[in-house]
Amino acid sequence: MTEPTLYTRQIERQGKVPVSTKIFQGFGGIVNSHKDFAFNTFLLLYYSQILGLPASLVSIVIAISLVIDAISDPVVGSISDNYKSRLGRRHPFMIASAVPFGLTLYLLFIPPTGLGDAFLLAWLLFFTVAARLAFTFFIVPWSAIAAEFSNDYVERTSIITYRYMVGWAGGVAFTVFAWSYLFPNSQAYPAGQLDPTHYPTFGLVVGCLVILWALISSLGTRREIPYLLQPVNETPKFSARRTFDEVMLALQSANFRLLFLVFLAFSGLAGVGGVFDIYMNTYFWGFTPDDLRWFAFAAIGAICAFITVPILQRSIDKHTLLQLFLSLYMVGAILKVCFRFWDIWPDNGDPWLLYLLIVHAIVMTYLLTTCGIMVGSLIADLMDEQELVTRRRQEGVFSAAISFSAKATSSIGLIIGGFLLDFVIRFPKQAELGSVDESTLVYLAVCDGVAIPMLFFIPIYLMSRMTMTRLRLAEIQASLEERRRGAV
Repeated sequence: MTEPTLYTRQIERQGKVPVSTKIFQGFGGIVNSHKDFAFNTFLLLYYSQILGLPASLVSIVIAISLVIDAISDPVVGSISDNYKSRLGRRHPFMIASAVPFGLTLYLLFIPPTGLGDAFLLAWLLFFTVAARLAFTFFIVPWSAIAAEFSNDYVERTSIITYRYMVGWAGGVAFTVFAWSYLFPNSQAYPAGQLDPTHYPTFGLVVGCLVILWALISSLGTRREIPYLLQPVNETPKFSARRTFDEVMLALQSANFRLLFLVFLAFSGLAGVGGVFDIYMNTYFWGFTPDDLRWFAFAAIGAICAFITVPILQRSIDKHTLLQLFLSLYMVGAILKVCFRFWDIWPDNGDPWLLYLLIVHAIVMTYLLTTCGIMVGSLIADLMDEQELVTRRRQEGVFSAAISFSAKATSSIGLIIGGFLLDFVIRFPKQAELGSVDESTLVYLAVCDGVAIPMLFFIPIYLMSRMTMTRLRLAEIQASLEERRRGAV
């Protein structure tokens, strides 16, 4: 079992966390949004529909990379929790990972021409694993550091809100840019996302941008290092056993176990849905890049979340908000496809269909952004509870364990989604726009819009068991403060 550790700050903060610090920290969210856009929107489509590999095999390879990545998360979390340097526990890893992540992300979208299927799959596996590992060394310390900036119940939510706000702004701007300029339509390819010549340029642009944003976030928050908690006593050297012990220590928290299970369920379902998203937009709804770029207006929902979350937080506890909004998200996801089956939506090609689905996307983004902010803020609260019970602060391990649960079950979701595409839906490879038969599209829509969303009742039920409230956190922090005063 790991030994108790004493933590202290070089300088005690007076007043609130500067807004500029929240904004710089938020730039890391742009790195995450660019990574998600590249991986979730294009990777499966590019290697299956564009390069001609079976979707089931591509999904297996991506899932393997996710499993490897998931295993690395608690390792990196443990290392960063116990690391000591003049740059603190987190910043050395954030800075060092920027260039490797951008480079491997670029190489993922420029496989050599003429490769056979086996070598193409090997290229996909190697650079997907490399990119994800490099990203882990950035995102795990970056996520953990947000819990260290403040002890205040409401300010923690503010920090996470800024993180989402900046991440959304950068992500939306890049999405509009990509659909408008990186994937233009042509006579040969009415849907520009099916044109193979666009992907090398996309890889180069997104690779350079993630390097830039990661460095801005890392260097912009460097001045906060003296205010962050650092271990006072000597920390043990890294070992696999210590990492395992620290993960087990984190999972002793009943509230954290619930949040861990919520992410297991949510990420597995999201993994399946993520496989279908680009297929639904391209083939079921018939959208081209000229249409898809307008979904950037979904950011209005995120803006509404940033405005309303502080108001809602005044009277509603975080886990209650999370449960309520996740329930509404489930209903909204089901209605989206059901409205097509019930002939409520206009026909494909009607401009009103695009307008109405953009409104739907705004509402769904509002719900999901609020849920994300609540989760990030809850992790910070549970960190205080963990220190009170175990005398250890495990921001990195907590963030890594959540990330592990998300990636591990997402990989299973990817495999399920790929196999559904190949063997249940029987979606044709390298299909042109408008060439897929109606029954195949119905199968696709039922899987994506009815069967998968209905299973969201599992994480919704789990959230009802959470016991971390505003009052409970105040009691925990009072006990911690008394302990720290006694240690001085």
